[in-house]
Amino acid sequence: MKTPIAARFSSVSLIIAVLYSLLLMWPGLRLVGVSFPRQAWIAENPLLWSLGLWLWLTVIFCWMWVMVSLMWAYLPAYRISSMLQSGLLLISATLAIGGVVVWMAALPTILPMRSVNELLPLVDSLALGLLGAGALMGGVVMCWVAADLIQQSPLHRGWLLLLGAAGVLAVPSPFLLPFPWHLLAAAICWLVWALHLAWMRRLPSAYPELY
Repeated sequence: MKTPIAARFSSVSLIIAVLYSLLLMWPGLRLVGVSFPRQAWIAENPLLWSLGLWLWLTVIFCWMWVMVSLMWAYLPAYRISSMLQSGLLLISATLAIGGVVVWMAALPTILPMRSVNELLPLVDSLALGLLGAGALMGGVVMCWVAADLIQQSPLHRGWLLLLGAAGVLAVPSPFLLPFPWHLLAAAICWLVWALHLAWMRRLPSAYPELY
């Protein structure tokens, strides 16, 4: 489970997902304003909608991969705090995946219904609630892990601050969604951090004094 490899996958998947969302999928993600153009776009482009959400599922998986590999490399697994971090990481990923799946499965199903105008806000609220809670917990985990890595790992402290910044930006998601710009800023911080890891051939040893 090499962290630089995980970081490369995370960087590539995030770049593709963000560009895809901004260039191709944006009409389906405009939750603020008149809903009819959004409904029409999703109904006419179900494959583009589903593909974009699959890309974000890949982003979530790669994010977990990087975080778990970092924790495994530098943080003792027997600590209570490490166990709590792992649990929060799993919960946050599960909530985020749940939000993406709700959008993927429910929206194309309700669009042909006559009651779509009543069900659409309900589906969006459920998906955004899950995504917001997942981002909140994921942000807490990133801040917590960044603080631990600053104390216990030989990784450069300045780069670790980017990991913490991504976490701080993700924390207020339940209160800021559906406006996604704070998450875009968090994604940029994460991308720079992941590219830094991806550039390394191997991580510094957790015990440099032994070598």
